[in-house]
Amino acid sequence: MLGNEYTQRIMPGWLKWLLVIISLLIISSLIFGIYLYLAVQENKTSSYEQIKETVIQETELRTVSQIERFHGDKAYYIVYGETEDKTEKIIFYPFSDEDSDVLTLEQSDIVTKETIKSDWKKACNSCTMIDIKPALINGDDVQPAWEVTYEDNANRYVMEYFSVSDGTRIEVLRFNRLYNGESE
Repeated sequence: MLGNEYTQRIMPGWLKWLLVIISLLIISSLIFGIYLYLAVQENKTSSYEQIKETVIQETELRTVSQIERFHGDKAYYIVYGETEDKTEKIIFYPFSDEDSDVLTLEQSDIVTKETIKSDWKKACNSCTMIDIKPALINGDDVQPAWEVTYEDNANRYVMEYFSVSDGTRIEVLRFNRLYNGESE
C-alpha cells in the first residue's frame, strides 16, 4: 500500500499515459520508417531482373554481373556483363523506350575505375570519396565518362567527370553548403 502511494507522488497517472503514448508513437514511426526505406529500395531495384532479361535478348551480352542506374539528362541502366566470347562490356540501356540510344563500351578499351580512383586520390588526397560510376555526358554529342563524387577539403559536394578513353577531366560541378550545422 505504501509503495503505491509513493509511485503516485513521484509520477502522476497522466504522465504515465503520456509516456506510453509517446513511446508508441516513436515505435510506430520507427516501424513506418523502416518499411518506407525497404519499399523504396525494392522499387528502385524491382526492374533489374526485367532489364537483365531484356539486355540479354537485345544485345550481345550473355551474362550480366551487375546493374546500376545513372540519371543525367536522360536516365540509363548501367549493365555490366560478358559476351559469348567472354569479352567484358558495359551497356548504357535507357529507362524509356522513347530513347533508343543503347551505348556499348568494351571494358578493355576504357580507363579502369581503379586508375581513375588512384589518379583522383593523388590530385585530392584530403578529399572523401563517395562513389565512382560510369556516366553519360550530353553536350554536342553523348560522351561516356566516369562520374566521381566526393566531398572536397572545403566541405563541398563535388561531381567530377573524366573521359573513359583517356582519363582527362571533362566537367566539374561543385555544390556549396548553405547551412553547415554549426551555430555561430
